[in-house]
Order: sequence, then structure tokens, then C-alpha cells
Amino acid sequence: MTAFHIGATPVSAPRPACSVQRVTDNDWLEVLGMAATAVKAELDAFDDKLAMGERPDQYAFDLAADAVVLAAVAPTGAGTFSEESGVKPGQTSEIVVIDPVDGSTNASRGIPHFNTSLAVLDDDGVRVGLVVNQATGETFSAVRGRGAHLDGEPIQASAREQLSSSIIAINGVPDGHLGWAQYRSFGAAALDIAYVAAGRVDGFVDSVSQLGLWDYAAAHLIALEAGAVVAELDGHEILHRDHAARRGVVYASTPALLDDLLAAFRPSTGTT
Repeated sequence: MTAFHIGATPVSAPRPACSVQRVTDNDWLEVLGMAATAVKAELDAFDDKLAMGERPDQYAFDLAADAVVLAAVAPTGAGTFSEESGVKPGQTSEIVVIDPVDGSTNASRGIPHFNTSLAVLDDDGVRVGLVVNQATGETFSAVRGRGAHLDGEPIQASAREQLSSSIIAINGVPDGHLGWAQYRSFGAAALDIAYVAAGRVDGFVDSVSQLGLWDYAAAHLIALEAGAVVAELDGHEILHRDHAARRGVVYASTPALLDDLLAAFRPSTGTT
């Protein structure tokens, strides 16, 4: 990324604002990848992964990871929208949506299903998305209009159309058997949605409507670019800039499966 020379600059020492230049899609992929790599280094060096942060739902390593992401994206001049550090305005209209460690509880307990989720949001939606499983190194990515990829190879959602033959990932606890073949609750929404994009599961539902934008912004683009479809359980706007807002997002491999999922999780209204 020669426009910024970030590769030669420690992420703890971002360049001053005067160095901000136009950031291309490929530049963004490099910046986000560098940020995810910095998070991996922080996590590897963190001795006490059970140490708590400043909030009851926050680990100390969440804060350390957030700091290196903020430093990595600072030279772009973009604003930031982070689970850990809130909203910070930038010098451009773009915003980097940050979940430095999605699946923090998994990470604290050594369960290898946690990730760094980073997205670039512009006036047209999500421009670039990156989800890196920090336990395995698997990297899901997408650029708007250029498809979705896993470790550089194209991916596509499954063609599953019926809930009765589908495997569904769920955030929260389901109200009994809702008609699927099987379900999974992995504990890291961005990776779960990326699995829909890769065809590993056929759909994802946040059944408790508790996800912040940082939980799904990057995976949202990855899923759409892989051919998946999306809705929100209560009909709310999915992409927003309200740090306090929570959403019940539903991703499915096909429109027919999406209809089935919405009917299963919104039986009182029958809304599709």
C-alpha cells in the first residue's frame, strides 16, 4: 500500500493526518489485514485471557486489540465505529466498523472460534469486509461488486431452499425445535455469517436481537457477495450508525429459506 507506506510504519505510531490520501479497495484490504495481524500478535502475547476490562461484558484483551486496530486504520483518515471504543469522527465520510475480538468468551476459554471483524462503511453501504478467525487464520473477505473469498478463493452460499433440510447457526437459545434439520450455536456472529457465505451452514439467525453493527457489518458484505440474502427480524434497517442500536439479523442461502426462517422466528406476525 504505497500511498501510506503503512507496512514500514509501526501500528502504534500512525502517520499524521496530513498524509491522508485516497484509499483504494485494495488499500483497504491491506490495512484491514494488517490490523487483524496486529490483533493476533496482541492476543498471542496476552497472558491472562480471563482478565476483565472496563465493563462486565469486556475482557482486557478486547481493549488491547481495539487499540492496535485504531492505530492501524488511523492513517486512512476514516472515522471509527468500535464495540470497545465507541464512535470517533474522521476526516473522510468513510467509517471503519470494528469488532477487534468477536467471540471474546470463546477466546478467553480457548475455544477456537473467535475472530477480528472489520468493515469499511461508506454512503452506499459496506465497501470492504474482512473476518479473520484468529484461532485458525482462515480469512473471509469481500469487496463490493467483486465477490466473496476464503483465503483468496471464491466462495458461494449453499442452494438450500427448505428449512427442514438445513443446518442453521443461531445466536441465542431457540424456543424448541423450529423445523430445521440441525442447528449450531458457535458463539461468534461474524464467523457464523461467514460460514453461511461459504456454504458450511445454510442460514444464521440472531434470535435475541442483540447484535451491534460491529458483530455483522463485515460478514454482511461477505454473505451478500456470496449470494446469500438477508432480513431483520423486526424490520429495522440493518446498516445504521447508531452505536446503541441492536438488530436481529437473519441470513439465508436462498430467498425461499429466508422466508422459512422468518416464519419460524416471527410466528406471531407471519411477516416475511
